[in-house]
Amino acid sequence: MNYYNYFTEIEEHFVRRRGKHMYVSPLDWSLIATWKESGIPLHVALRGIDIAMDGWFSKTHRFGSKVSTLFYCHDSVMEEYSRFLEAHVGDTSGATEGSQDSAPGHHKTPADEASAKDAAAKFVSERIDEIERLSAKQYPGETGAEDILRILERLGEILSDLRDETKVNLESLERDLGILEELLISSLSARVPQETMAAWEEEAKRELKIYKKKVPKETYEKIKKNYLRGKIHGLFQVRELSVIQL
Repeated sequence: MNYYNYFTEIEEHFVRRRGKHMYVSPLDWSLIATWKESGIPLHVALRGIDIAMDGWFSKTHRFGSKVSTLFYCHDSVMEEYSRFLEAHVGDTSGATEGSQDSAPGHHKTPADEASAKDAAAKFVSERIDEIERLSAKQYPGETGAEDILRILERLGEILSDLRDETKVNLESLERDLGILEELLISSLSARVPQETMAAWEEEAKRELKIYKKKVPKETYEKIKKNYLRGKIHGLFQVRELSVIQL
């Protein structure tokens, strides 16, 4: 998977196929995150969007009618992913792991590797600075911020490793950051006022109401979780610990 472009390429492709610029909603971004977590390769997601939009434009619609949400494409994306998995049954090359690198015509050059390493190191360094500012603001003089200190310590180790290595394994880095992200969210969630969290929960339920019966319960819960995660990051003004956000 191309960790740098997964979100933005899906967003741009959907907006382009829709035929009119629009801002992708936080819930749409949560859906993209759910696709990524499910291991859906970028090219499969894009193909699913194409199929859904081709179906839309093949029908007669009232003038000015537009697809307003990426959820319209979800079923097509999942169907394409099922076909993708069926086509790769028994394939041990790693093609089913959501790797953009397995797509035809994609070859990493030394320059690509160096660029990825530098970008990853810059990203981790910026997150360290960000979390240090967060710590000073949210935990001034406290000794109970063990989770934050642990996150900073591990990020420092990751940054040191990145600077020493000649290339970066983005999938391994994403797994490491994912563990720290869960720890960060757990720590910050405890700082969110109960009434604020309740309001976010109601907002997510309201926005997702029409889709609740259209997606599996597990998918619905993942989308809602990702939506709340985005709210927490926004409240504390700290970016997600995930290189796919680069």
